[in-house]
Amino acid sequence: MLVAVDCAQGNRIVEPTLVERAPFVVNVDHHHDNTRFGDVNLVVADASSTAEVLADVFASLGVEPTAAIAEALYTGVVTDTGRFQYSNTTPKALRLAAKLVEAGADVSRVFVEVYESTPFPKLKLLARALERATELADGRIVVSELLREDFDAAGADEPYSEGIIDHLRAVDGAELVALVRELPAGAAAARKGSLRSHPDGVDVSAIARTFGGGGHTRAAGFSTDLEMDEITRRIVDAFLAANGDHPT
Repeated sequence: MLVAVDCAQGNRIVEPTLVERAPFVVNVDHHHDNTRFGDVNLVVADASSTAEVLADVFASLGVEPTAAIAEALYTGVVTDTGRFQYSNTTPKALRLAAKLVEAGADVSRVFVEVYESTPFPKLKLLARALERATELADGRIVVSELLREDFDAAGADEPYSEGIIDHLRAVDGAELVALVRELPAGAAAARKGSLRSHPDGVDVSAIARTFGGGGHTRAAGFSTDLEMDEITRRIVDAFLAANGDHPT
């Protein structure tokens, strides 16, 4: 049996053939555009996080979380709500966080390990992304790119690109931000893109779906073999169309 957690599409699992090979697939998620690829699909689109969905499952089964379980669930809620700053931060999510802290989740340890334990190569990779950042559509869009040479120069592993897009989102006036990174040779696609928008911005999951991806309304991603110029053009055109402007 395969249990897929927080994955909107079966083909986004690290080894996609697992879905085909598994005799039974349980799909637990909170992405609104989940493709329901499981034999059993527990998809709660209005949940703050998949951690919240799992917490509800445990509660319905009468399972009291241990300190270790509470901390894992708390980490999931914190990261998916952007430290309780994103629009998916609901009263229920905040109440759940309090309950998990009462059950033993260590708030300080989670914060330090997730947000204040940055390897130096990741900082160097961030510098590369910031250097390559470009404003488009009169500053309403910020796009950056990370090449393989950037990873090599920084001595950074692939996961070190995680979180870099949040620095781009902080740009004043940016309504949509995109970070596209070149993937290693042999990967299933040439590039992987991440999209973010502000709380009142465009639905970036709709843009991601045009590339075969998906995700949240305000945070989404995709993989593609398109060149960077074409990716950028399509993102800008989709953004302008969504805002009633004329695409290029």
